[in-house]
Amino acid sequence: MFDFFTPTHPFGGQTLRLVAQAQQGGGDVFDIARTCNKIEPGDKDGWEREWLNLAQHIEAKAKEALAAGYKQTAVQYFFHANQYYRMADVFLTFAQETKKAERFRKAQENFRAAANLHQPKIEIITVRCGSEEYDGYFCHPVNPKSGKWSAVFFIGGADSYAEEIYFAARPMLDRGWAVLLVDTPGRGSSIYLKGIKTRSDYEVPGKACIDYLMNRPEIDAERIGLVGISMAGYYAPRVAAFDKRIKALIAWSGCYGILEDLYDFCVHLQPTVQRLLGGVSDDEARRLLKDYTMAGIAKNITCPTLITHGAADTLMSVEGAKRLFSEIGAKDKALRIYDQADPAGRIHCSHDYWAHNVPFMLDWLEERL
Repeated sequence: MFDFFTPTHPFGGQTLRLVAQAQQGGGDVFDIARTCNKIEPGDKDGWEREWLNLAQHIEAKAKEALAAGYKQTAVQYFFHANQYYRMADVFLTFAQETKKAERFRKAQENFRAAANLHQPKIEIITVRCGSEEYDGYFCHPVNPKSGKWSAVFFIGGADSYAEEIYFAARPMLDRGWAVLLVDTPGRGSSIYLKGIKTRSDYEVPGKACIDYLMNRPEIDAERIGLVGISMAGYYAPRVAAFDKRIKALIAWSGCYGILEDLYDFCVHLQPTVQRLLGGVSDDEARRLLKDYTMAGIAKNITCPTLITHGAADTLMSVEGAKRLFSEIGAKDKALRIYDQADPAGRIHCSHDYWAHNVPFMLDWLEERL
């Protein structure tokens, strides 16, 4: 058993991330706790085995419910199974890429089974960017106001994918906004199944995704927001610096330069980043990551911008968030750092404070969309 409420081990940190998403239908806290009780800290084989067992068990319950005609129950279980298959993949290495792809396919299969039954609609879509095609979802809002819809393009971080960050997007949908989730380069199906590695010029795939939203007849082109979580605290600001169609930006953790603020700051994430870059060496990663910077670019962000970050974040340096904020050119900008004066929120993405940080961010966004 390990502690995931005040984590000191990567197992705990990954589980706390899941618990935060469970608040929005991405798992069951008690199933999660019972599974953690069977895993010893550091036992990666045990970690994979127990999460895979839970995923398979919950997937079977989803299929039983669907066969019996209980669609809502099936949706819940398919969503949960998707997340548990993802958890079974978390600590697999680049050398286990075939197994990682298998885990991803099962997660995606379960999410899509839920999506096909879900109301409001979750459309399975693709976005074309040059010779590349990215998989994703266009999520219809809950009880939208009359007229065209506001929309949020929500980008996930290093090892996240669309089927996971949907659960962080649910509060956006509840506000009557449509949400676009896309496996942009280096993320989800793009890296697991298509070998599309990440890139420093994220404004290119970002533009393709904004183009997609602009071409949706339901969307108000004057009310498109952009949110990036975790490592997408670099991706999203990079997009906003080049695309003036974005009306407001949230960096849910801020990043000025991936080399300094993530790669060197958190050594245990280095293999993950090397994989996203195409399975490169440490030397090659360092060479490539020199281009992953907002230097000389942040000043071009002129839309209203909010950055939130935990002062004790051990994955991404809070100093990077501060530097990004200082160089952003927008007049309407805010930086919220959760520190010792706050009850919680000091960790990465404020996973232990979502009941407070998420409404804070979305209230801010609602005033600007």
